Amino acid sequence: MSFLENIYHRFEVKSTAFLANKNWQWRVVAVAVVAMLLSFFNNQSPLKDFKNYYEEVIVKKGEYYLYQITKDRSQNLTEHRVYQEGASNNRVFRLTLPVLVKIFHVRHVSIFVYGLQLLLGILLYFFLTRFLFQILNDKLATMLAVIALACIYFGTSFFVEYGGYGDFYTFFFLFLSIYFRNPLLIFLVMFTATWCDERALVAGCLVFAYWWIAEKIKDDKPISFVPNRQMLAIVVAEIAYISLRYYLMTYQGMKSTYKKGEFTEQLFASLPSFGFKFTWILEGFWLVMFLAFVVLYLKKDYFKLLIVFGGTIAMIVSGFTTYDSTRSGSFVFPMIFLGLIIVKTKLTEKEMRVFMFLVALLCFLHPLANKTHGVGYFLM
Repeated sequence: MSFLENIYHRFEVKSTAFLANKNWQWRVVAVAVVAMLLSFFNNQSPLKDFKNYYEEVIVKKGEYYLYQITKDRSQNLTEHRVYQEGASNNRVFRLTLPVLVKIFHVRHVSIFVYGLQLLLGILLYFFLTRFLFQILNDKLATMLAVIALACIYFGTSFFVEYGGYGDFYTFFFLFLSIYFRNPLLIFLVMFTATWCDERALVAGCLVFAYWWIAEKIKDDKPISFVPNRQMLAIVVAEIAYISLRYYLMTYQGMKSTYKKGEFTEQLFASLPSFGFKFTWILEGFWLVMFLAFVVLYLKKDYFKLLIVFGGTIAMIVSGFTTYDSTRSGSFVFPMIFLGLIIVKTKLTEKEMRVFMFLVALLCFLHPLANKTHGVGYFLM
């Protein structure tokens, strides 16, 4: 046995023993949280403004950054208000959190929203563990997949997004639209996600794709063009969002705040560094997606390849149209689950474990690139 084989063998033996417990899923959650916290060793910039949050919220008893706008919006949900340029200006139709604040009569929004976010983040890890085990059917591969997800922005957002953007809540409800199978629940969480962030409307197309082809990939069957109940729930939720938004814009005077040409301008500004912007969204999960593309290509399953490849690239490129490309591109995460399903059809249990070990290691080592403060760097 070679040196590297010996190291991996010892890791596998100890991990298997660690997971041989009736509460193994919570053990995975604990390990993922620790891995997520340690992963900031090579870029501490995302944590830098925690001190500002503490001073504003704990010391001054005020609201930090966008939490103040959430509190402001909760006072009158249908009134159009003009905010300053930047992140504040696009929150007119992001009403899920203001509604939550209004329902529960929250006084300290920053504490309530972020505190609830931390609790739901732990719950997300637990749901991810259960969900991925259904795909991978192996405890060790599942743990490695959860660790990998915990080290990219999708999985770190519950902890590191303390500015009130609401990214985690959008990710959480979008994931639940994949996790749940009941059409009514899928409708409710998808509809809620769209009012967290309008980018969920685009990501909903990826959730639709998941429900369209996931089972077909597992069973190696051709795609059916008869929509199932889950697909219909996604469509109805998106139509409901568009209809209600149209009503608010037409009859309540609420207006979109995007400037003409804004997306095109950002897209062309992103192209010179597109390689970075592609890489830092999925980090190690690019190995999963590339292998998934190859598997579908070699099987000559070109239509499924078109859906998975097209959906992945389209979502990431759409992130180029915004200033914060990592946050926007991270809405591609439903494609990761399809990628794992595809890869699982070709790899043995042993191969899957080694493969996910590499993916998790890359995700852990790759710096989280949603913020940088170094000289010569910029918001990513």
